[in-house]
Amino acid sequence: MKLKRYLLRVSADGRYGDSLERVLYNTVLGARPLRPDGPSFYYSDYNNHDQRTYFQDKWPCCAGTLPQAAADYPVCCYFQDAQGIFVNLYLPSSVQWLASDGALLKLSLAGNYPYEGDVALHLSLSKPTSFALRLRIPAWAQAAGPVSIRVNGTPVRFSVSSGFATLQRRWENGDRVDLHLPLGMRLQAIDQTHPNCVALMRGPLVLFALTGTSPSITAAQLLAAKPLPGETAWQAATATGPVRFVPFNEINDERYVTYFDTI
Repeated sequence: MKLKRYLLRVSADGRYGDSLERVLYNTVLGARPLRPDGPSFYYSDYNNHDQRTYFQDKWPCCAGTLPQAAADYPVCCYFQDAQGIFVNLYLPSSVQWLASDGALLKLSLAGNYPYEGDVALHLSLSKPTSFALRLRIPAWAQAAGPVSIRVNGTPVRFSVSSGFATLQRRWENGDRVDLHLPLGMRLQAIDQTHPNCVALMRGPLVLFALTGTSPSITAAQLLAAKPLPGETAWQAATATGPVRFVPFNEINDERYVTYFDTI
């Protein structure tokens, strides 16, 4: 996460933000807490039929990495340059900064991302100010389409460059920006030489199957997984029965499967 944050700051390339986001949701926010007597969640395991367990030895060499990453993620949400502000992570949050003319600017973000694709941004300004508001548009969202942006309820035209949509205008106190990112299901191969060994993804989230065995499943069945009412979970039908899928942070002690050899 630190490396991606540094690269994003230097390059302003949204691909590093995409990668950082996936590490946050599929590793850090799903880790078991560090225990006071030393057991540590040392690494996230994506082998089949695995569990979220503590490392066999107490106080392993990198035991401090997890709390450090958890403490660091707020500083990955926003970045600033001379022209304006970059929004990298769509977590409920706010940021405050001073414009070059001394205006006090505040941006607040609300929504239920990544479970829902709608994000609302509210501006509180001490006076009208011109600056660039740059919103990261993940590569998966650009491929799924359409991404939409509204300013005060009115759709605006935009282009995406290096993974960011730039809104350059004179902003007023109370302005609101609504961003919609499509959260369709998709499959991601483990590598180019094994295109049929895939993980099920929705937005930045990997969806893990809660099962102790690898089910016989097709790509179409994975993509047809449906949300379960009132839960942060999805269900896919297979020839041997339904399979439940959840994000990494929703796994407790169950065994799970990450990749599927689709038939």
